[in-house]
Amino acid sequence: MSRPKAAVSHVLVALQFSAIVIVAWPFVAQVADRAQWLGLSALGVIVGLYTLAHNKLGNFGIYPEPIPDACLITTGPYRWVRHPMYTSLLLFMLGIALYRDAWPNYIGFGLLCAAVFGKMQREEVHLHAKFADYSDYVQRTHRLLPRIY
Repeated sequence: MSRPKAAVSHVLVALQFSAIVIVAWPFVAQVADRAQWLGLSALGVIVGLYTLAHNKLGNFGIYPEPIPDACLITTGPYRWVRHPMYTSLLLFMLGIALYRDAWPNYIGFGLLCAAVFGKMQREEVHLHAKFADYSDYVQRTHRLLPRIY
């Protein structure tokens, strides 16, 4: 039986999905000569699909608390970063924000970053408690970007 989610986890998930809507909302009707930024979004999709190929559906959820019978994945993109799904989401939404190019979209992206970083912090606390070898894994990987962060 899983424990109830903390209130802060509900807030972070609500903030994440609200921010996604703000980033994607067309605040500006005309977007000209900005399609190159959709390449960044495409990269986010590719990273996400690569991640899903190495982490089966059902092994993770939208909340920072791991599901009860989750297993630690350290192959594929997880060899280099601990949170490749967050990397995927941030790349995808940054491309959308840059494509939309309106200040509310950038604010939405900032809110999304706050939600994702809050979720990462909470998730890592839970993963340290759940997996004895998580500390070793943290020592050899970065959070979001290989060799950078």
